[in-house]
Amino acid sequence: MHAHLESLPPVMDLDVERQLRHRMAMTSPTDTAHGMFFSGVLETVRTLGGSEAADRCQEVSERRRFIASLPYPVAGLLRMMLVAVRELGPRAGGGSAVLRRMGRQAAHDFLRAPAGRTLLVLSEGSPRRLLQQLPSSYRATVSYGERRMVGFLPGNTGRFVTQGDFMPPAYTKGLLQGVLEEGGARNVSVMGGAQGLLDSEYALAWD
Repeated sequence: MHAHLESLPPVMDLDVERQLRHRMAMTSPTDTAHGMFFSGVLETVRTLGGSEAADRCQEVSERRRFIASLPYPVAGLLRMMLVAVRELGPRAGGGSAVLRRMGRQAAHDFLRAPAGRTLLVLSEGSPRRLLQQLPSSYRATVSYGERRMVGFLPGNTGRFVTQGDFMPPAYTKGLLQGVLEEGGARNVSVMGGAQGLLDSEYALAWD
């Protein structure tokens, strides 16, 4: 399916834990994400591993609770992901599968937040419009990085680029898949990955 997509260059061969540690080391206190993303990680961990695993993730975040619309240092989010990958990866299909599940949860939560609801209204049921508006809407929920659509290919395909983004590629793949599916797209394909430590490129296709 979608064999007409041009092949992407090989991605960097970094294991998931190493990706997360590198990203944590590069954050600063001003790099923040809204609390809904933290809560989404905890929800995913609770679903996959139970309440005790979720409690251990919350403990390393150094927060007792998260308010959906308030910003928190993204380093805490990455610490939670690292604990989740270590605990759940071996029994949940690997670290990348865990992160991708978190990304899909993030899409679900984002599209129910004010910025996401506005995005859905502006897209008018079109996955293309949804992707075009996604970077600016998502920017309201994080303080770091840039995201953009670099163009659509013939048919329901396109390329999405991130720069300076602390989220690992597997998470972003899940996020993009989740956004498209929540926007009504079917048979979604998200391929690609890292082009540098904090830069990535993805080929998207859907029916």
